[in-house]
Amino acid sequence: MAAANPLRSLKEEATCSICLEYFTDPVSVECGHAFCLSCITRCWERLETDFCPQCREISQSKTLRPNRQMSNMVEIVKQLQIPSPTPEEANLCREHEEKLKLFCEDDQDPICVVCSMSRDHKPHTVLPIREAAQEYKKKFQSYLDGLKKTLEDILELHCKEETKVTELEAKFKSQREQITKEFEKLQMFLEEEKSRHLSNLEEEEKKSLQSIKESVTKLDEQQFVLRSWITEMELKCQQQDVELLKDAKTVLSRYENMKDQQTDFYTLAEKKEKEEVVEEEVDLQIKIIESLEWRWARRFAAAVTLDPDTAHLRLVLSEDGRSVRLGDRAQDLPDTPQRFHPVINVLGRERLSSGRHYWEVEVGDKTAWDLGVCDEAVNRKGEITLSPKGGYWTVWLRDGEYKALTSPRTLLTTRMPPRAVGLFLDYGAGRLSFYNVDDRSLLFTFSGASFPPTLQPFFCPGIYNGGTNAGALRILLGAGRE
Repeated sequence: MAAANPLRSLKEEATCSICLEYFTDPVSVECGHAFCLSCITRCWERLETDFCPQCREISQSKTLRPNRQMSNMVEIVKQLQIPSPTPEEANLCREHEEKLKLFCEDDQDPICVVCSMSRDHKPHTVLPIREAAQEYKKKFQSYLDGLKKTLEDILELHCKEETKVTELEAKFKSQREQITKEFEKLQMFLEEEKSRHLSNLEEEEKKSLQSIKESVTKLDEQQFVLRSWITEMELKCQQQDVELLKDAKTVLSRYENMKDQQTDFYTLAEKKEKEEVVEEEVDLQIKIIESLEWRWARRFAAAVTLDPDTAHLRLVLSEDGRSVRLGDRAQDLPDTPQRFHPVINVLGRERLSSGRHYWEVEVGDKTAWDLGVCDEAVNRKGEITLSPKGGYWTVWLRDGEYKALTSPRTLLTTRMPPRAVGLFLDYGAGRLSFYNVDDRSLLFTFSGASFPPTLQPFFCPGIYNGGTNAGALRILLGAGRE
């Protein structure tokens, strides 16, 4: 039996410690231990840290070196056809070939009687193998029960989580369907409104144009008759006295009849009145369309707040960052490169580089203000030029006039002075629109703009103007007012 031990040891050396089979394409890791190439590769794929499965030493490199000597040894061992140990042999001590009758609790390993008397085990606690087996069987059973309980808990939790997944998928599916339906309704409503207003406008256009064309035709006829009479009367006036008076009665009678016929034609005043009715109808249709555009823009309401680091030293900001007014004196704050000086401006905190954004600013009874957006990279010091070329897209109020600061500036007409101004930025489309929130009308739109990478909301409350402009600019919460 002693001769068989070295052979079995040789077989163990030719066996991979992961798959417990003979090595296949053996490779060595950094610490020198060998494994099958596929075994160590799969093992490392599942681990966050690469370490040797045999000695647990962490590998600094993933380099796997082919072990040709081990591969050759495996082939030799296979040819030896080493028999597997019998159950009796498996229960023998390898060193002393005695039966394993004892269990060392210190080393937690079966040993023979000879081992128990050796220097290595003599000071250790030793139990009979059967007694130790019963004790450890109870421990293992306890561990097994705990593992089964943990597995049951995990399976139960897994079931609950799967149920949550199903419920959430159903919930989000329902919400997607609801959102889709709502937008389909909105699109249908907008299409219907568009068709109705266009149809009304077309009908009104036909009626108005037909009426005016009929009026023009009748005026042409009147013009022709009048020109004929003028020619005839000029000739009549050139005749001698007797000739002039011969048919005076007939001429006067025809003139009176012609005057009566003139009452069938539209007067210039009536024509002007009809033109005004047409203009009013067109204006109403435009107002309705602008109102729909404004309602759509408000769906993209953004929470805009003021950035104190950019505010001129005389500007006083509210604690919530939504209100700004001009103070009496400069505040004791550092004049950083981000801060505007000497112009009394302030920017919003928000960086806008994509998407659609809408916010409203209450201007109240102020007599001067500037609102809009600007390039994040604009110079904050010295004089500035409010124009798209200078990196500003703004509208202002000065001396009772509203102007878009284009080049040259564009004078704006308003149906009523706005007490709140809505701003809608569609970054991707290159559009910035300004609305009078009070009557929901469009004030102005910058379109086709080549916006810089990042924009910021822009505010200027203006100077005092003798105390008439002391009020604050106030950013309205959320989407603002209905």
